[in-house]
Amino acid sequence: MDFPDINLAAGPVEISPRVSMAMARPVLYHYDPSFIELYKRIDEKLKKAFLTKHDIIIQQGEAILGLEAAAHSCIAPGDKCLNLVTGVFGKWFEDFIIAAGGTVIELKKEYNESITEEDVREAFRKNPDIAVMSVVHSETPSGTVNPVDKLCPIVKEHGAITIVDTVSGVFGSELRPDDWGIDVCITGPQKCLGAAPGLSIACISPDAWAKMEKSSAPANSYMSFTDWKSKWIENSAFPYTPSVSLLYGLDEALSMLLEEGIESVWERHALSARMCRAGIKGMGLNLWPASEDIAADCCTAFKTPEGVDSKAFRDTLREKWKLMIVTGYGELAPHVLRIGHLGHTAKPLYVLSALALVGKALLDSGVSVDVGKGIDSALAEL
Repeated sequence: MDFPDINLAAGPVEISPRVSMAMARPVLYHYDPSFIELYKRIDEKLKKAFLTKHDIIIQQGEAILGLEAAAHSCIAPGDKCLNLVTGVFGKWFEDFIIAAGGTVIELKKEYNESITEEDVREAFRKNPDIAVMSVVHSETPSGTVNPVDKLCPIVKEHGAITIVDTVSGVFGSELRPDDWGIDVCITGPQKCLGAAPGLSIACISPDAWAKMEKSSAPANSYMSFTDWKSKWIENSAFPYTPSVSLLYGLDEALSMLLEEGIESVWERHALSARMCRAGIKGMGLNLWPASEDIAADCCTAFKTPEGVDSKAFRDTLREKWKLMIVTGYGELAPHVLRIGHLGHTAKPLYVLSALALVGKALLDSGVSVDVGKGIDSALAEL
């Protein structure tokens, strides 16, 4: 199998040797006392990493499982659901709302913009009986963020529940579920945490549990949050077999994060993002987000230069220079290129390598860019 020398996709990310070695440990029976102890330790580490006192659930499936489970568990038939759409994943969540029997109220912006406080207040003025608001914190395909710290408190003022997709946001940028009124917070280990994909992590507030109880949330389902509450949280039993080796890796990745310090990890991602954006602009390229104020820390999205085929350019980088970056996703694929800087790769060396090779490949493609100025601009951020 041919591997790139550097994986700077937007996730799954390159993982550290410590995480890889942890995943190679012997597989334990999931009711072995040592595994139960490990699982409880992971719970506590996740609470520290999330800066929360809320309950934590780890489902055995990629983060999309957690997002669908959030809709399945929290949305009752007939609930009015305000869905904030600023990108591909925000739009996708509407499918889960509909499948759960909810009524979608869409608040949509262009896919290089973000939602404002006034947008949400206006939505509640028009529909005061909204029961649930769903929002993507870090819209990876667009390289943008929504200000959930400002939006979620508005929702709580109206007595509604908030569901936040922060798959690529939490651990790479500031997030405080308890302080910001986030009721259900979903992520996965394969982004800023720097572990392998295959798990879904949910942070769930007391208000969310109360909503599920009031709505008679479905049980006996792979997507059921209430099964996890009644079995693991209340009785230290599993609804189904945990992914043992993936949990070893998650445990080690959390140890690394807590050893470094959560605020230091945030700053490392922010620095990498500032360097990458400065380098892209220094070369003479255009960022995709309408404003740097809403640019994500997990990846830098920039406009594909005129005359360049995004996919062909990505493939050339991969084949000739062994560097993996990504195009936009879905309808953004032809228009956007993205350099990931998250988890283990959110470091200056990776950013500088990416900028140099992207610049070289663009020059080879006939695009006039100033690679030296790009590198100098990135270094200035140090």
